[in-house]
Amino acid sequence: MLVVVAVAVIAGVRWRAAGVAHAITPPAGATVPASGADTDVLDRAAIIERSLRNDRGEATVRIYAVPPGSPWLQSRQIVATQLDHWEQRGDCADRPDASIVECAWREPTRWWPREVALTMVRLSPTGPDGSRPTYVIIGSAVGA
Repeated sequence: MLVVVAVAVIAGVRWRAAGVAHAITPPAGATVPASGADTDVLDRAAIIERSLRNDRGEATVRIYAVPPGSPWLQSRQIVATQLDHWEQRGDCADRPDASIVECAWREPTRWWPREVALTMVRLSPTGPDGSRPTYVIIGSAVGA
């Protein structure tokens, strides 16, 4: 009887924790775009939201503008340190010539694991200096 109660308590605690998307602090220098984001960035954010959505709820997706030339490694490390011991999913290597670089993490739990996705979008160069507007999209989903 005691074992059944202990398992029920653990399951209840896990159910409540999995029902909240993990809050992620954005990288240093990241700001919410004042004039809104580019259509390509909004489309990518919608794709991330759909991929993280599950029967327990919708994903939380935030878009941040970062200074042009912001390093992918810095953004990835800032997010990864907030996800202590979470399992990294896929290859998170930077490809400087790529327009989109992505990484995802999954909570290492058997019941209702939460997920976090990080995407950096580098748009085509604009302006006389050839800088590339850069955005970071952070998505977090409740446990499924």
